[in-house]
Amino acid sequence: MKNIPTDLLRTFVTIKDLGGFTSAGELLGRSQPAISLQIKKLEETLGTKLFLRGTSLALTADGEYLYASAKKMLEINDEIVNKIRGENISGKVRLGIPNDFELAFLPRVLRSFSKTYPNISVEVDCEISKVIQQRYHKNFYDIVLVMEAINANEERDNRDYRIEQLEWVMAHDYTPSRNEVVPLIAYPQGCIYRSITEELLTSHGIGYKAVYTSPSLLGLLSAVEAGLGITVMAHSTVPSKMKCAMTTAALPPLGQVCIGLYYKQEALGTAAQRVLDFLRAGIANLEKSEL
Repeated sequence: MKNIPTDLLRTFVTIKDLGGFTSAGELLGRSQPAISLQIKKLEETLGTKLFLRGTSLALTADGEYLYASAKKMLEINDEIVNKIRGENISGKVRLGIPNDFELAFLPRVLRSFSKTYPNISVEVDCEISKVIQQRYHKNFYDIVLVMEAINANEERDNRDYRIEQLEWVMAHDYTPSRNEVVPLIAYPQGCIYRSITEELLTSHGIGYKAVYTSPSLLGLLSAVEAGLGITVMAHSTVPSKMKCAMTTAALPPLGQVCIGLYYKQEALGTAAQRVLDFLRAGIANLEKSEL
């Protein structure tokens, strides 16, 4: 009778939960080749393929069965270890995050995190990045994720930031008029998207009007879906129910923005470090929202 090493199962489950080999490696502290080698060893042990090749990590029928079973096995394993060795990590972590991530990215990351660390409480505050940064400097948060301008002399750990393309976003049935004043749907003044957009349109001599302003992501998306106008978002945060407009003379290229993590390493406790690890893996594997 063969035994399945739990480290192979944990790697397999982590890949599925985080949506990528690279993200799983970052969280587990292994290189991408090492992660691939573990999956190959797991497949050889079981004599089957677990992932459909040529797809975005879709599982085979055997893979789906193993995923459900492996999660139960790992939960029992972790419960035993935590109970006997007293390694159950607990604590509260204060997290500030931009509104754009509150509906898709954050719930997905926290769902996976809470299963791994059920006794760590994450207190989340969603706001525009300018407000988050101000509160961070006043020590409101342990970790923050913000949208910011790209720093040409970036010296941070490359796990702590990601460069994203900005997109013009509108409802699928919305058709902008070639000669109209651009109807903007935006966050309040202080939002980096808004400042980049207004500066770009002004520099190109293109008229615009803020037709709807809200600090709520749901409010902005509802206005866009209703066809009131156009908004701007980072590519990976654009909901699938919206479309990204082609750049034209009336809608010039927007450029890029940086998604950055900030924290004080010397002040991070064990619980906050675990949250940071999951956030790093999450932003490394950002995909377009399914909302």
